[in-house]
Amino acid sequence: MKLTNRLAAAAALVPLGASIADIGTDHGYLPVYLCSEQQCPHAIAADIVPGPLQAAISHVRGAGLEQVIDCRLGDGLTCVSAGEVDGAVICGMGGSLMMNILQASPDVWKSLHFLVLQPQIDSAALRRFLYESGWHIEAETLVLEEGRLYELLRAVPGQAAPLPDWQYELGPVNWQHRDRLLQRRIDLLIGKKRHIVQGLSKSRHDASGQIQILEEEIHGLEDIKCQLQ
Repeated sequence: MKLTNRLAAAAALVPLGASIADIGTDHGYLPVYLCSEQQCPHAIAADIVPGPLQAAISHVRGAGLEQVIDCRLGDGLTCVSAGEVDGAVICGMGGSLMMNILQASPDVWKSLHFLVLQPQIDSAALRRFLYESGWHIEAETLVLEEGRLYELLRAVPGQAAPLPDWQYELGPVNWQHRDRLLQRRIDLLIGKKRHIVQGLSKSRHDASGQIQILEEEIHGLEDIKCQLQ
């Protein structure tokens, strides 16, 4: 079974031999892959939408993995019991929603040994939230799929020192390892901030303070980008 680049990167971040809950599993491709490759002994495939969950059930049955993958209808981690799995995988949704999912099930979250996360947006806020919650990032990667850049990370429990603001945006491990796609990530961030500045410049309200902050952030990212060259 061949996964997309994004899901393959998520699978690579799951520790060998760990059981997982795949939250927002959609068609169940990730747990089916992990269990069929014997990377994962047991998985929960959970989704809040009945249609995708039914597709996951069919996929699990087709792979003959009904004994090791449990498909559940539920909202986030609410359908998982504390201590039932080693870690959770949450892919393909915004960072703010991921934070809400974790906060809605604190007992389950605190019982996990790792999180594999792929935020579509708000990755900086998600990283900051993890560090402020007594977790830290031990692995990260950037991948391209159909021309779009995706961020993936593995977080584990354990207090770590707060990061500089720009590392919440870029990812501390991405920076440490000088990920080959990091320059592209910086360019995207600079472009987004410049777009916001343009919008604020046309505003009827005084946005000079916000513009100054954004321009300072842009200059900071440009300096960081120079360090990669």
